Amino acid sequence: MVFMPQTAAASNTQNNPKSEFLPAGQVWRRYGVSSMSLWRWVKDETLGFPKPFYIGRYRYWRLADIEAWESAQSVKAVA
Repeated sequence: MVFMPQTAAASNTQNNPKSEFLPAGQVWRRYGVSSMSLWRWVKDETLGFPKPFYIGRYRYWRLADIEAWESAQSVKAVA
């Protein structure tokens, strides 16, 4: 068995809360919408909602992407 030392970048990613991943259930509960609404948001290019990535058949979003989208939405609401 070979052990590879972690690089500084890898260890920073693990300690950085912005590198968290949210499963689909947490995302739709975060916004109080159904899983179908979440699917529609992803498919509607005009909303700019972040695209998920898949592990097997499960969808995940980067927390940083979700928070960036939320910030963009709040800027649109103010303008």
